[in-house]
Amino acid sequence: MNRQKQRAFAAVRTHYYKVDKAYSILDHSNANRNGFTCSANVNPKFSHNNVGLYAKGCKNGAEALNKACARYKEVTGKKARKDFNLLFEHIVILTECQYIKIEKKYGKSEAKKLLVNYLRKYAVQIKKEFGFEPIGIDLHLDEGRYEGGRFVRNIHAHVSFFNYDFKNKVAPLRHLMAKGKNSKSRTNQLNPNFEKMQDIVANTFKPLGFERGESKNVTGRKHLQKEKFVKEKLNEMTQTVEVLNSRNQELESQLTSQKHKSDQLSNEIQIQETKKNWLESKISNLTNMADELELAIKKRCKRTLSFISRKVASSYKPQSFKR
Repeated sequence: MNRQKQRAFAAVRTHYYKVDKAYSILDHSNANRNGFTCSANVNPKFSHNNVGLYAKGCKNGAEALNKACARYKEVTGKKARKDFNLLFEHIVILTECQYIKIEKKYGKSEAKKLLVNYLRKYAVQIKKEFGFEPIGIDLHLDEGRYEGGRFVRNIHAHVSFFNYDFKNKVAPLRHLMAKGKNSKSRTNQLNPNFEKMQDIVANTFKPLGFERGESKNVTGRKHLQKEKFVKEKLNEMTQTVEVLNSRNQELESQLTSQKHKSDQLSNEIQIQETKKNWLESKISNLTNMADELELAIKKRCKRTLSFISRKVASSYKPQSFKR
């Protein structure tokens, strides 16, 4: 286990989505798991531990997004465009080792409430700093893996924002992309806005015993190594797929050839069956004729013998002598 996993750290990853992806993302992150999820890490028997918190009057993230879109149209006088990045998702990651300590100290139920409260504080701070409108929080406690018979949880939460500052009437996301210049007029290696988000999540969860996660300039090399490894594995899989496709084509060709031969044999068998039936019919007819002929011969012989017998008998008939 590496140092990053041993430490009690808090970190955040961000993603943004257009309308065609936004609703499926919110459906996947739904704490109640009512929507579609294909994650192999989800263990359904722990899904009841998840917690969802959404904008007032909304039952899930999708409803909260609809409400934000309606408010956006009311304020701007137009609907959000299809190419507008309307959903800004923050995935807040917290190490399980520290969360277990919180559970032991406060109990599992109170620990969840405490964590959701701090996630809400994080969302409020992001809105205050950047202007994004919070629409929902989904805390997931049902994802992870088994190690030595124990389910090791991947403690994280999806904190969702609508990409619009209703106070200043701007979409903040576009202004976050520029890395800016440092004191030496050089482009910053890291985007200071996203660095600030890491600071916010660390400061927010510090009272619960979490530290700041390592920056990308520290973990970047490991990420590149992992990316290289993944690419190599993908190349291997691609080659394997090509070999399997080629073999599959060969087998399909052989199968087609065997089917053709089978069809030919079936036709030949049918022809031979027809010939056999014809021959059996002829043999039956000939047998009947032979029987009839034999019977006729027998009957004719009897009449002939009877005739000869009568003739012989008459030729030997005693005659009278005249004296």
